[in-house]
Amino acid sequence: MSGLDVVPSPAGPGTGGTPDCGTSLGPQCAFPAELAELSLTELQVLHSRIVCQLEHEYLTEPGGPHPVTQDRHEELVAELESRGGTATAD
Repeated sequence: MSGLDVVPSPAGPGTGGTPDCGTSLGPQCAFPAELAELSLTELQVLHSRIVCQLEHEYLTEPGGPHPVTQDRHEELVAELESRGGTATAD
């Protein structure tokens, strides 16, 4: 990602997801404060990482995905749709 400002997750460090924040983006990972500043490619990559995290949480968490992950996914889908993309709510 570029040098954009990120906000820490309200979930705090060490909660769920993958600790390295590599291919998925858990609730403990930093998330861009302003999605509108991302390029379309950066936005698509971020969406892919969130979808990977959602799938992981659906498969491993008895209570379902973390609310932070769900909120991030909704934000990304809304931003992609506002740009004329074809994001779907997985």
